[in-house]
Amino acid sequence: MNLETKVGAFVVSGLLLIGTAIFLLGDYTLEKRYVVNVLFHDVSNLNKNAPVKLSGVEVGQVKDIVLVDSSAKVVLSVRQGVHLYKDAVFEIGSTGIIGSKYLQITQGHRAAGVISPDSTVVGIDPTDIQQALSKTLASLQTMLDQLNAPGPRGTLVGNLRDTVANVRELTANLNDLIAQTKPRMTSTLDRVDDITAKLDKIMAKADKMMTALSTDKGTVGALLHDQKMKKDVEQTVASVRKAADTAQDMLSRINQFKVYWNYDWRYESAIRTSRSDIGLYIYPRDHRYYYIGGSNLANVSDAKRGGDFVQPNRVDALLGFDHGPFDLAFGILRSAGGGRLTVTPFYADPFWKRFSVVAQAYDFGRDRVVNGRLFDKPAYDVGVLARVTKWLGLGARVEDLAETKRGQIWANIKFEDQDISYLFGLASFGAAGTRGRSKSSSP
Repeated sequence: MNLETKVGAFVVSGLLLIGTAIFLLGDYTLEKRYVVNVLFHDVSNLNKNAPVKLSGVEVGQVKDIVLVDSSAKVVLSVRQGVHLYKDAVFEIGSTGIIGSKYLQITQGHRAAGVISPDSTVVGIDPTDIQQALSKTLASLQTMLDQLNAPGPRGTLVGNLRDTVANVRELTANLNDLIAQTKPRMTSTLDRVDDITAKLDKIMAKADKMMTALSTDKGTVGALLHDQKMKKDVEQTVASVRKAADTAQDMLSRINQFKVYWNYDWRYESAIRTSRSDIGLYIYPRDHRYYYIGGSNLANVSDAKRGGDFVQPNRVDALLGFDHGPFDLAFGILRSAGGGRLTVTPFYADPFWKRFSVVAQAYDFGRDRVVNGRLFDKPAYDVGVLARVTKWLGLGARVEDLAETKRGQIWANIKFEDQDISYLFGLASFGAAGTRGRSKSSSP
């Protein structure tokens, strides 16, 4: 091969490599696509070449973004063979709280007809998270102000104010009940102290008796030959000791319980809808609790919005353990089996321990259609929460990562109710006493 042939082959190979690189890096494709134009007032940092997803599946990409009058026109390049119906919903989604943007399409109904190529549709404008947070804080402040002002019954604020009033009335009744029973409880505790003192004396005498039983002198020595008598005496002493331990355990239960009210408010900007959870944290002892309550509380007769796939009025019942920076709970979560993990990475720092990461998974056997969409993957939620005060926390979360990825703003209110805690202690005291009487009355 002469020099000219070698140079020609080298040049041709280089041109082929350059062409291949331009084809690959330029994201060119040989598949057939058609164009759909979507108008937004704000594209919220959506970039050119961003993916276009239909029900979570990528079906094209953003070909171009141009300004038309006061609107932004997003030019979509959709794969040929993918039919979009005229009542489909076009909105800008995100892979996470601060993740990359993409154009999300929620499919419509076949009866509405197919969108033809080069058609122009109107998309749903995204809500700026800073504006939404400001509006949320303003709404929360307005709600708190309205709680202290007269207002019409039947509204959310009116119902919440009535609920708070009922809780206050219940607390006042509990205070009256405690005030009425406190003298009797004091008398009971004094009598328990007397009984404990007498039990101590009996145990001291019983110890002396047992010492005497171990010798072979006097009358006691004679009793040693009576095995039945010796067995009866030993059983009596064991019963006395058991009764003393039970009395001490009942007294400790009164102040052992801790109960906290918990309220979660979540706002989903994509569908402009908020949801509420309310429940009780019950701590029978340190580092262990039970949580019971309701989630996604709503009026089941309300009309469903496009993109709203949440089932209302669910039940939560969890058994939890907390130790240091970790809080693990499992049981019934939104009426399905699941678990929740809360991690506070900087638990030992006075300031940074306010920030926590929350993750939960539930409904592992999900296979149902909600609002026209099939869900067959478990529900995974993740979020961050910052405690502004001891009782108020603010944060953000993303729900249903495996299916619809819904971004939400999150507010949490949690406070201790000492009256209910004392009531649980009294109930535990009474239950323990009932068990003691049942055992003592059994043959």
